[in-house]
Amino acid sequence: MAVPDAYPQESVLCVPTQDLYAKVGKWRGLRKPTSDIWQVIAKKSCFKPRATVETDPAYKQLISYTMFLSDKRIFVMKRLEGQGEKRLRGLLSVGVGGHMNPVKDIQWPGKRRLADLKSLVGMNTVREIREEVALAGNPPVGVVGFLNDDENEVGRVHLGVVSVVHLPSPLLAVKENDKMMGAWVEFDKLHVLGQFETWSSLVLEGLV
Repeated sequence: MAVPDAYPQESVLCVPTQDLYAKVGKWRGLRKPTSDIWQVIAKKSCFKPRATVETDPAYKQLISYTMFLSDKRIFVMKRLEGQGEKRLRGLLSVGVGGHMNPVKDIQWPGKRRLADLKSLVGMNTVREIREEVALAGNPPVGVVGFLNDDENEVGRVHLGVVSVVHLPSPLLAVKENDKMMGAWVEFDKLHVLGQFETWSSLVLEGLV
């Protein structure tokens, strides 16, 4: 059971796992952002206290997961001891992001309009990007898929919304140096770096 006050007053967007699988089936890895997945999330998702769903596989918490690419390079980070998620410390990652919280100007579920859901997801994704890395300008953020993995305790309670940011120049820096360190790496050098977190491994399998 989650500790009741572990995440005080934080509401996170989630979708019932059973409803998701009933509509689109189970899968592992990166799946294209097809309309059927968007639609079931629009129809069934809601905000719940993070403390009650953090270890409950009956719900999938939606997580923004954004990668940064520049030419033939990808930004790779290592999760340090300051990382909040203890289960991921020491592992390599190609994604930044986090939970999706309520947005003041978007009432959700409200009328459950798909456009509102996508705006909610987009605003949370941009917020997480700005919290975790420093980059110039406002490059476009494009959703490339939904990431799922029920084979470990972290994946069983999360659903990744994977996005990509293409940068014309490799200018990017991690803000929270106590939590992560990062560097640009060529795609053909990734295999020699070390152990990636499961989500990153699955994403790279789907993209590379």
